[in-house]
Amino acid sequence: MRKAWVCAGFAAAACSLPWAATGADYARTLAYEKTVAALAAMVEAGRPATDLQSAAAPLGFSYTAAEPKPMKGLALGGAQVSVVSIDLVLSQLALQAGANYHVALRQAQAKPEVLLVETGVTSLAQLYDAVTAAKLTGVLDKTDRGYVAHLPIAVWNGATLSLQPGETLLLDRSTGAFLLAAGNLFGDAAAIAGIGEANPRLKDFNPFVVVALSGSARLERMSFADLGYGLFPPLTGVTILEGGFYAKPSPSLIRDSRFDNVGSLALVDADAAVVDGNVFGASTGPALLLSGGTDIAARGNVVLAGSAAHGIKVTGGAKAVELSGNIVIDAGLNGIFADAGAANLRIDGNLIAGSKRSGVSVASADCIDVTDNLLLQNAQSGLAVRDSAGLKVSANRLIDNGNAGISVTHQPDYGVIEIASNELDGNRVGIKGSTTARLQFAMNDFTGQAPRLLDGELVQFTDRFFNLSATDATPTIIDGLQLKAGAKLTPTGALRPTSCTFEGDA
Repeated sequence: MRKAWVCAGFAAAACSLPWAATGADYARTLAYEKTVAALAAMVEAGRPATDLQSAAAPLGFSYTAAEPKPMKGLALGGAQVSVVSIDLVLSQLALQAGANYHVALRQAQAKPEVLLVETGVTSLAQLYDAVTAAKLTGVLDKTDRGYVAHLPIAVWNGATLSLQPGETLLLDRSTGAFLLAAGNLFGDAAAIAGIGEANPRLKDFNPFVVVALSGSARLERMSFADLGYGLFPPLTGVTILEGGFYAKPSPSLIRDSRFDNVGSLALVDADAAVVDGNVFGASTGPALLLSGGTDIAARGNVVLAGSAAHGIKVTGGAKAVELSGNIVIDAGLNGIFADAGAANLRIDGNLIAGSKRSGVSVASADCIDVTDNLLLQNAQSGLAVRDSAGLKVSANRLIDNGNAGISVTHQPDYGVIEIASNELDGNRVGIKGSTTARLQFAMNDFTGQAPRLLDGELVQFTDRFFNLSATDATPTIIDGLQLKAGAKLTPTGALRPTSCTFEGDA
């Protein structure tokens, strides 16, 4: 058993520095690297989330998915279709998503037309039959690989496209095809992908899927591939977009699905949405983007992030977000990144390894509970915090990170960070601070971190970590340098909080 010694608030009457710090065990480091590399290879090989979660068990990762409610069957029929001007669709979408991209999107079209599903509940097979019956040519072809759409498809308000098991919708890149669901988009064990030659009118164009206006999505055991272009939703892959002038639909669900070479799965102002048990590979943007919205849950997902992207990004004032039981590996930027007024996040039970920046990064986001995560071998810090009203950092393992286990910078004068019961081991330095405001320490284990305990302005407080009068009930408090600051605004103009209350606080 390791000789446990702790800093800042250990209930120890004989706390002392070991004769020789253990540091990071080299064999353990190699074993961690091997396991993370094996996880990446499994994602590339197409393995499901459950297999990947089992393979991460040697790292101490554990996740048990909730029993899913079965999807209710829908009675198919009543589909009516027509071809209309693309301007009809884009003018409505502009009310939610703006119109900055419309000129380029029109440029990509071989014809300025859209296949409109006006009413009914239709599978792809029935949609093909309806198109054939309406004598619409050059719109939707049936091939051995699936149904190829040569025009954009718009599922209008009140209509439903329900992809059945084994059905595949292929969106023709060369003609500018995409899928818009202003009604319902349901899918079970089906696939949507971009195919075809490069678009001759707009070389960067790639097909995409957007659920918008009053649309709702329920997508289970789906496969999405080769979708998305540009930098911003709704073009960047698969987007669920709510709000604006339209009534909120029923909450969307994306579960047990796979996203390969999809720019992002983006939820924009989507309330009560659930993203559960999905696998993301080769994303070009944040694999999962949560912008705005409330009461969102992302659980049990596996992300092999892109070389120039965050794994999961929470932004745009999103509130009450749960990120739990996710595996994020090899992110080109941060594993999880929260910024731009995001608040009341619970980051719990995740494995984040191999990020080229930090495992978890918080910048101008508030009231974030970071609990029971393994932040492993990230190039910069395990956890990096900048400009936050408050974080609760507890029961995490921060191991072998290239800079600090925990880095705190540029805190406002009202910022409070609670750091309790964490294990810091083998990081370049334990905790690094610059303009830290108030830090509260209790029951942290630095056994494997010696002798590089503190850095930055915190070095001057090293003696406080060996205050023998400290107890569990009386944590060591460091009031570092502060930036005078009043309340700040989220991107939507709402006031950011200046204090935080976490679950379990008295």
